[in-house]
Amino acid sequence: MGMSLGQIFMLIGLGLILLEVITPGLYFPAIGIALLIYGVFLIYLPSLALPTAILSGLITIYIMYRLVYGVGADIKIGADRFIGREITLTEDLDDQNYGSIIIDNEQWYIKSKSAGKRLKKGDIVKIVGIEGVSLIVENIDDIEHI
Repeated sequence: MGMSLGQIFMLIGLGLILLEVITPGLYFPAIGIALLIYGVFLIYLPSLALPTAILSGLITIYIMYRLVYGVGADIKIGADRFIGREITLTEDLDDQNYGSIIIDNEQWYIKSKSAGKRLKKGDIVKIVGIEGVSLIVENIDDIEHI
């Protein structure tokens, strides 16, 4: 006994959904879900198959747009992703207020904007900006007193 057209559409839909798992990019889920639902309705309620498939595809696109695409709208890359982060210094800064830190297994140069105060190992600082290749930090105590 062969496969029905509904079962074929269901398999294609599942294949597209699985393809999305292997190669993420959010291109296949809407089509895969629409084909899966189309196949199910072809088997059980053929008269509602096409409108239900179109509706399910549109709902999937809407959900992806609201929950997935909207989430990534404020993604920061590079050094920008560290701004606002608080860290504990692992070494003293030099006389010119420069030093280095390791954040997320990456070494970064830092420069202190804390006037008249040399930062030392163990001080908690907040990353407040970027200047060239250096992250700009300020002592948390200085920020809280402003």
